[in-house]
Amino acid sequence: MAKSLRSKSKRAFRAKKRTSSTSDYYITEASRVERLSKRLTETSSEKCPEAASPEENMQVDEAAQQDPLSSEPTPKVSTSGPRMSGREVWKASRRGIQIRRTPATLAWNKKSWKSKNRR
Repeated sequence: MAKSLRSKSKRAFRAKKRTSSTSDYYITEASRVERLSKRLTETSSEKCPEAASPEENMQVDEAAQQDPLSSEPTPKVSTSGPRMSGREVWKASRRGIQIRRTPATLAWNKKSWKSKNRR
């Protein structure tokens, strides 16, 4: 059987070819990495013409951490309410039935009156 290009041996040999300095693959890989890094630096400089120094970035981050909104505790959200699915609510509205507000709603089970005997 032929080996897949994803096999460990094929990947290992390709990695060796890329890292040995005498290989053509190494030269191609180096030029590719250089070309991509050049393109990346050009696009990043176009997006942000005013390259801020790391010290300025740190000052901005410190100011963001001292935001008064983040110091107030957020109210807790209750997760203990009814677990009615949209289908159950729709059926109840169509039939004019009052919805039982319990998490274990079995009112809409088909043939819920039958026993659950296995065959």
